Amino acid sequence: MEKVMIRAWEIAKEGAAKFGGKVKEYFAAALKMAWAETRKATIVTSSGSRKHKSWVAKIVGKHPKFKLDRSFVESVDYNMSERYFELTDGFYDVCDAGTRYFVRVTGGQVERVEEYEVMEAVV
Repeated sequence: MEKVMIRAWEIAKEGAAKFGGKVKEYFAAALKMAWAETRKATIVTSSGSRKHKSWVAKIVGKHPKFKLDRSFVESVDYNMSERYFELTDGFYDVCDAGTRYFVRVTGGQVERVEEYEVMEAVV
């Protein structure tokens, strides 16, 4: 909770510096933004190899041919050995250098799930 408040004040100060006005005028919106940042989960995958790439895709529905319809997520950062993805609530298909699995993100928490759980939950 303390980290959220500190981050909210930082955001409010940035807003006041950029757009003018008093910091407290920006605080309500800044607090919403700070809470939204804490709800995002970060997942780290290996960078992969020439043969096996790493990627993350959000499950957005069912697909008539391929079972699940996906929307690929852009990595927010990467280096020679790891890729970082910020995820919001929902189900995701993760390929970590060739190893595939599904995860559910709820309130910033990442939990591995089985394919049948995803199929039951997706409309």
